[in-house]
Amino acid sequence: MTATNPEEQKPEAETDEPEAAEAETEGTEAAEEAGEPEDELTRLQRERDEYLASWQRAQADYQNLRRRGSSDVEQRLKLRMQPLLESLLLVLDHLDMALMSPTESQDAQNLAIGVEMTRKQMIDQLEAQGVESIDSNGSFDPALHQAVSKQASDEHAPGTILKTVRKGYTWNDGVLRFAQVEVAVDPAELAESAETSEG
Repeated sequence: MTATNPEEQKPEAETDEPEAAEAETEGTEAAEEAGEPEDELTRLQRERDEYLASWQRAQADYQNLRRRGSSDVEQRLKLRMQPLLESLLLVLDHLDMALMSPTESQDAQNLAIGVEMTRKQMIDQLEAQGVESIDSNGSFDPALHQAVSKQASDEHAPGTILKTVRKGYTWNDGVLRFAQVEVAVDPAELAESAETSEG
């Protein structure tokens, strides 16, 4: 039996090691290549979510800016229109007073007809702008009425509006001009108030 020389087997062991290393490297590269598509997909999904979130924030900012801009425009328009509407209400007051004048002659009656037509046209235009008259029948409402006088009355409950001194109007869900009214009060309360004032 021929004995094996250990020195002759050494080169074979050295030859096997590079092959094993090469196989291991190829396996690692294959694993990395297999993992690349998943990593790329994750990255694309993340970028998509980031872009979507940015777009949604931009949309929200734009809508807020539009609402804020619209509100600012409406507020400026209201500030410009309110003095004009208040002036027109004074003109309407004068037309109402003109219609209270006696109309005995034919000329006076014809003039009253013209004044009434003008008054109606002005009311139509004010209503088209959202101006509405305040109802002054019933009970006093401090949010709508201004009490310019008080009248003792046994026939009416305290706080009942007895007479409208000057009409009031609302506009844009707010009071454009308070209605000036005369309000009924309890006679005893009125007397007590008078004594307190004198004292």
